Amino acid sequence: MKRLNLICFCLFILGQISLFAEIVWTGANGADIFDEDNWDLSNSLVEVIDPNFSIDDDVIIKDATVEIPQVTGQQRFQVGSGYTITVDNSEIKLVGGSNDGIGGAVGSRLPQGPEGPVLDIKNGSFVELFFIVNGVQVNVDGTSEVIFGGGGNPVNLSLIDLKEGAVLGFKNETIEAFNSEHLGKLTIDGEVAEEEINYSISLSDEGVTTIIAGTDGDPGDDVILSFETDETSVESGDSVNLTWVVSEEIISLTLDDGSGPIEVDFDPVDFDGELNVTLTETTTFTLSGVNALDVEEQAVLKVIVTSDQATGIYWVGTEGFDLFDEANWDLTKSSVEIIDPNVSIEDDVYIVDATVEIPQLPAQQRFQVASGNIITIDNSIVRLTGGSNDGIGGPPGSRLPGGPEGPTMNIVNGSSYESYFIVNGVQMNVDATSTAVFGGPGNPVNISEINLEPGSTLTFLKETIEAFNSEHLSKVYIGGVPAEEGVNYTIESDGGEGCIITTISDEALKITNIVRDEEGNVIIEWNGKPGSFYAVDVSYTLEEDSWEELIDSVTNEALDDTFAPEAERIYYRIREQE
Repeated sequence: MKRLNLICFCLFILGQISLFAEIVWTGANGADIFDEDNWDLSNSLVEVIDPNFSIDDDVIIKDATVEIPQVTGQQRFQVGSGYTITVDNSEIKLVGGSNDGIGGAVGSRLPQGPEGPVLDIKNGSFVELFFIVNGVQVNVDGTSEVIFGGGGNPVNLSLIDLKEGAVLGFKNETIEAFNSEHLGKLTIDGEVAEEEINYSISLSDEGVTTIIAGTDGDPGDDVILSFETDETSVESGDSVNLTWVVSEEIISLTLDDGSGPIEVDFDPVDFDGELNVTLTETTTFTLSGVNALDVEEQAVLKVIVTSDQATGIYWVGTEGFDLFDEANWDLTKSSVEIIDPNVSIEDDVYIVDATVEIPQLPAQQRFQVASGNIITIDNSIVRLTGGSNDGIGGPPGSRLPGGPEGPTMNIVNGSSYESYFIVNGVQMNVDATSTAVFGGPGNPVNISEINLEPGSTLTFLKETIEAFNSEHLSKVYIGGVPAEEGVNYTIESDGGEGCIITTISDEALKITNIVRDEEGNVIIEWNGKPGSFYAVDVSYTLEEDSWEELIDSVTNEALDDTFAPEAERIYYRIREQE
């Protein structure tokens, strides 16, 4: 006899409703998008705001700042098909390393249909998501911006339309990846997107692939022509000299160091200016200008005060993205002087809020860090470029598990890491919000080990499932314990030469979606674990002896075509079978 454990239950109301109103953001309890206390639900039948649980009503976010926090695993703010999410003069942003997004109900897809929700972004709004999925139609007006943090396929089964002036960004998609994966999902004011015809595309200084709808603007629209500093990194108490050049049409110029904007001058003939500033802490400067056409433009630069930091080398990206270019590193807090392939860096390494590239070098090389030191990749992207077959490693002779150990690499806070290999005793740790990808075949995890926290993913582009099982399974741990398929991870082919390892989240079992079809039947979905079986019970009253089994021995969804069609109010609970 199977023993049944009560895990969760859910209420579903089936009464006929002639009109839905809307749920409206109030922010009464903070900024968390999944907190019901931040929403006015009084004009709606919606009662809960849970990840992956459909909101069957319109959603209004106006004059607000909303945060999408990191949720266990990868989740979405889910809105039912045919409803509209309006983001009006507002900001939605990812926090805490979030890898979550917005989506429709399971089964929705565009362009084929059935459609999911519409996401309207307007009136100067800024929306940051890791992804959209399941039939979302995103419309961005000419004053607004949307940016995606995820790699791989952040615009999934969805479409985007940009009005002229709108901005679309991808933090973890190259221009080549955008052209191959997402160009066909984009329209400009309802028309097919054509580069240099109705949009432009470029890579920003921060490494963000940026699409701007519309043709190139009139050069007269330029406001700030340049904004520079003579030093990007100084000791506390040192000074930097900020310089700028502006257009002849400028009428107003301010500088903000985080404490509020102040007016700054420019030469009336040469239209340039400068300011010497003494710094005691790392500071971001924003130069804002307005010209006679009422066009406003901003330029931003950051100066690091190294006394804020622990000993180590710090990525600053002054000269671009090349991992091996010393000019891209602040070495002032370290005795390290050179960053050369296969030469040990005898210090900790910090890559924070950055995009870094591993270029193709002659032969096969590695970014080498000495034994006992730590490489921290925090809210950052590390990626291969130019067909690179290079990687990261420790000094020769280091090995795991036998020892001596090499460096530790911590990939955290929504980071995306890609290299061809790791070698020589690297202990790689990937937190629940991050991903790691290896491009090499044969033995890309070479005398090294990987620990994945539940929620993270690991991808091999040129290792089949069979190759992973024979070569790498023993080198992988999930939450500190040996990887065991079906227990703490699942594995699937990527459809080509590679495979994808997905860790099994340790979050509590819960119902993730519940919908009623045209016949009145109810479909229930939950986050079942691979290899586990569940039973579904129903009740009309929640009284202890009122529960009746609907079905058992199911994995992650069930259909109620027995009790639901005749019920106006019904409860469901899911039990794991052992």
